[in-house]
Amino acid sequence: MPLMEHLRRNSYLRPRWPGLWLAGLAAVLVCSACGPQVIEGRPPFLRISEMSTQGERLSIDFDISNENGVEMTIDAIEIRVDIGDFEVSHVDPGFRMAVDANSTEALSVEKTPSDGLRALLASLENREVISLPFDLSGRVHTLEDGFLEFNQTGHLYPVPGKPGHFRSAVTQSKELQRESPY
Repeated sequence: MPLMEHLRRNSYLRPRWPGLWLAGLAAVLVCSACGPQVIEGRPPFLRISEMSTQGERLSIDFDISNENGVEMTIDAIEIRVDIGDFEVSHVDPGFRMAVDANSTEALSVEKTPSDGLRALLASLENREVISLPFDLSGRVHTLEDGFLEFNQTGHLYPVPGKPGHFRSAVTQSKELQRESPY
């Protein structure tokens, strides 16, 4: 008996809903295309984890968070913190740090603050002002993506029970994009 005749007589071998099979195949293809995507090329999120005055020195501890799904190798960093009318900057063209995917590393910077900045921080410590607004901006150079800029604003607050220590709260982080090479 020919094959077609056999299939016609034995209905259990015929596909009941051929359109359902095609819909299932299409669903599998769509789901695999919408799977998890690895984030790359996003600049690190820098935040001030602590700022403190110790005698004549100002110490700033930063957290550098890699929000990418791949390791980031930073080989240069430029950071600028504006507090009121005063600027604290740090440029290190020979900086070298590997930050694993979706993890955070710490960076400490020590500077000699100006008299005006020291007086401003003292007014915060003495509770003459509730908080001090700051702008944190800069860029890093990574081996993977070149220059990546960051920019955010926030406020500094005194740490209760720790004289001379301040913490930050970020109020706005601007859209972070890969810096244009032009």
